[in-house]
Order: sequence, then C-alpha cells, then structure tokens
Amino acid sequence: MHSAVLVMSVAALLSCAACASDAPPDPGRHADPAALAWVDKVCTGVAAGSAKLSQPPAVDDADPVKTRDAMVDFLGRLGSALEDMAGGLRTAGVPPVPDGQSVVDKATGNLTETQSKLAETKTRMAQAKVTDQPSLRQVISEADATMGKLTDPEGPIKDLKANPELDLAFSESATCKRVYGSGA
Repeated sequence: MHSAVLVMSVAALLSCAACASDAPPDPGRHADPAALAWVDKVCTGVAAGSAKLSQPPAVDDADPVKTRDAMVDFLGRLGSALEDMAGGLRTAGVPPVPDGQSVVDKATGNLTETQSKLAETKTRMAQAKVTDQPSLRQVISEADATMGKLTDPEGPIKDLKANPELDLAFSESATCKRVYGSGA
C-alpha cells in the first residue's frame, strides 16, 4: 500500500520525466559550453541523490509498524537526495545565461520548500502511533496531504528548464542524459 502522492512526488522530483524533450528546441542551435558545464554540475548532484532512492520502501501488510518505519527511512533518504540536488545547485553557482540568478533563485526556493515539507512529513510519520492497517493508512494520508501542498511538485529542474538556454543545455548534456534517460 504505497502513498500515491508521496511516490509521485519522489518520482517527479528526481526523474523529472515531464522535463524531458526528445530534441533541442532549435536543431540549428547548440548550447553554450559554459551553460553545458553548469547543467552537468547540477545533474551530477541529481545523480548522487537518485542513487540513494533505488530501493523503494518495503511494504509489509502484516506489519504496519515495519511499513511505517520503512517509509520514514525512505523519507530520510529522499531528504538526503534533495540535499545532494541542493548541493549540486550551490556548487554550480549562478548559471551563465540571461536571468540566471532569478532562475536559480526560483529553483532553490522550490527545493527549500520541498525539503521543509519533507522534514515535517518525516517527523510526523516517525512520531505517529501505528498499531494496525487503519492507523497506518491515516499516517500515509496525512503525509500525502502535507506533500500535496507543495507549490510545484515537479521540482527545481522544471524551474531551471524554463530558461531556454538552460533547456537547450539540459537536452545536450551527456551527464543529464545518463541521469534522466535519453530524452533529458
């Protein structure tokens, strides 16, 4: 019994399937090498975080406490993955594109909000009294409600890709293609 919103939030934040584009916006143009280097740094942080999420939380219908604990552990790993993404953004600095500072500010704000909601969800879930399936469902429902309040559950990469120069760089970056698949 997985939490739909929670799992979707995780998938969107780190896989960012909605961010994928099969071809550069303008096939005649290529990304600026400095912008490419910048998105490589960001995607390296995402890759480090994604590796921590390869194991989804174990669900044991017979043991709701064990399931809750597995979800708390997973939320901890998600928090660590988001910290890796934030670290990638900090390391990359301001992107060398027009409006680069405002783009990264928006992405960082989104990421900070997500980290805050996640920490709140993890703390509540860890402290919740779980004795049976109905109490577990209640805890998961509350977690979904908290995570559902995120302004933009698609994550900071969407904010970055709103900039045409960065979108082009994401589509051409070999590092990002490895992280997000061939259509990054």
